[in-house]
Amino acid sequence: MEIGRPYSRLLHRLERLSELSAHDRQLIAELPLTVANFSANKEVARHGDAPSRCTLVLGGFLYGHKRVNGSRRQITSFFVPGDIADLHTLHLAPLDHDLSALGPAVVAFMPHGAFRDMLDRSPRLTQAFWRDTFIRLGIMREWVTNLGRRDAIARVAHVVCELAVRLQKVDLAQNLSFSIPWTQTDLADACGISNVHANRVVQELRRHGIMEWDSRKVMIRDWDAVAKIADFSDEYLQLGRPLEREPLLGGKVTEHV
Repeated sequence: MEIGRPYSRLLHRLERLSELSAHDRQLIAELPLTVANFSANKEVARHGDAPSRCTLVLGGFLYGHKRVNGSRRQITSFFVPGDIADLHTLHLAPLDHDLSALGPAVVAFMPHGAFRDMLDRSPRLTQAFWRDTFIRLGIMREWVTNLGRRDAIARVAHVVCELAVRLQKVDLAQNLSFSIPWTQTDLADACGISNVHANRVVQELRRHGIMEWDSRKVMIRDWDAVAKIADFSDEYLQLGRPLEREPLLGGKVTEHV
């Protein structure tokens, strides 16, 4: 990974999906980027917009969400650094949901025209982005299953497991510990439960001693226990190989890449 460059995590992600040439990497590096900062809950794109650019997450988190009856919010996805939050806008408009910052976030906007030109010049990049799109669909299917068939504690545990794995792959979660600027309301809206229920679930996970949850920092102390509660398997994330494990004291495990 080319540390420090705006496209570093995107390039790292694509290289996991397809073997890229030096020419492919250069095309990514030459994409014109407009960097912008957003404060917490600031809208990056609105339902009904017809964007002329794609949004690459550089720092922080974005989340997709929809409103029911004009007020009740359902968070439908989280986007981490290296993700393109609205790749589908290359071909589909208008936007059918809202895209907002979860805490302070830094993004880079990439014009659709330049993006399409890059894909026209590289079959490998086209293939990599197709694969990335299919993985995103797999994540969406898993979220539907999570909301429809798992109980509250499993829903929360599953979202935490997914984020831990995704963030480790972009070097933002060491030893299954990560920081995320979500509130209890954000967690509740991602899991389709009430704020009170979300609080009870977090307290229960703490009491079991398998997870530390200090304000906006989450640490999984016992991966096997949390993954079992969540009924979590990372197959849908298409990571390529299983995470390696090292035992901790007391028989607990952590995972790393």
